[in-house]
Amino acid sequence: MKKIRYFLKTANNAIAVTTALAFLFCTISLPVAAKRDKEYIAKQIRNIKIDGDLKEWERAEIVAFDELKDVGDGLPKASDFTGQGRVAWSAQDPTRIYFAVEITDDKLQDVNPPGAGWWNDDSVEFMFDFANGMVRDTLVQWTLGANGKDLSAAASKENTEWVLINNGNDYIYEVAIDPTKPRGNPQFANPGEGDKFKAEDGLTIGLSFHANDCEGGSREHQIGWMPGGAWDALFYGDLTFDDEVLAVEPSDKLALTWGSLKE
Repeated sequence: MKKIRYFLKTANNAIAVTTALAFLFCTISLPVAAKRDKEYIAKQIRNIKIDGDLKEWERAEIVAFDELKDVGDGLPKASDFTGQGRVAWSAQDPTRIYFAVEITDDKLQDVNPPGAGWWNDDSVEFMFDFANGMVRDTLVQWTLGANGKDLSAAASKENTEWVLINNGNDYIYEVAIDPTKPRGNPQFANPGEGDKFKAEDGLTIGLSFHANDCEGGSREHQIGWMPGGAWDALFYGDLTFDDEVLAVEPSDKLALTWGSLKE
């Protein structure tokens, strides 16, 4: 009887240890989803046209550029410089990320070529942490000039489709970025990051997008949806892709939209 009790006790201990090890292994093996201070849920927009007309974006969440980034003693007056942005994607073309950015700026500065000092010209920057590495070495930057022509940092004609509509002090950027295509300036391109990017429902990457306000030959403000340094991965937000479609076009070509708009 003692031998039977000993056998059962030994077997129970072995099962307990095996179960604990299996749980530990599973815990270690589970993918860790990034959880930053802010999250943007990007919904799908089908058959999007990059033309500067934002009617397809009507139900996409809007985030204000109301946080200081690298430069500025305080937020500028709205009449001087302000902005907001939206993000979307489409399973029809999952290697691209779509952006709609609206900027108000009372004075355009464009004095630098795209290959040097572009951050001292009015522009919008899109920065990604595709690997969620949370370190500078995993970050990639795209910069689009407010002159509607300059592509800087990783941005190139191959990986960026964009239109800029300017009406007085108001600028509308509509942008599609494809990180799997050839990149621009090698110093900022970090070609190994995001080169196999493919959006899908539930995928989360790091994002910081923001705008530069430049006057008198230098940069006065940089504002975005997240505070803190543009090259500090800890001050990025989570960009999570969701399979909900914001707009569809039935056979009669009348657009149907649903969901609620966040102001």
